[in-house]
Amino acid sequence: MKSWSRSVAVAALALGTVLVAAPGAWADEKAKQLLERNGCLMCHSLLGKGGKMGPPLQSIPAWADAARIAAYIKDPKAVNEKSIMRPSRLTDAEIQTITDYIMTFKDTAQAPKGWKGD
Repeated sequence: MKSWSRSVAVAALALGTVLVAAPGAWADEKAKQLLERNGCLMCHSLLGKGGKMGPPLQSIPAWADAARIAAYIKDPKAVNEKSIMRPSRLTDAEIQTITDYIMTFKDTAQAPKGWKGD
């Protein structure tokens, strides 16, 4: 969450105003922060921004379900022994937040050309 958002929330609460966010908006923002802070976007891209070594994050639901995504984030080599991705230091809750966010792209996900999912 951006710092100005916290200020707006505090001011709104002080004035007795209730802020309503779109369902999932806070979780999506948390997932984006986790992706940025943990270096995921050094290798993966998200909506055209980030690295090109790994597949674009929004394409992953084209070949992987939520359980596989979470397992891959936690310990990539346990899912694919050839993976060069390092194991995560994230908590299970943080991994779930990222997995849930990636799965929001399920209906639009398309695998990049030549990507086999492993």
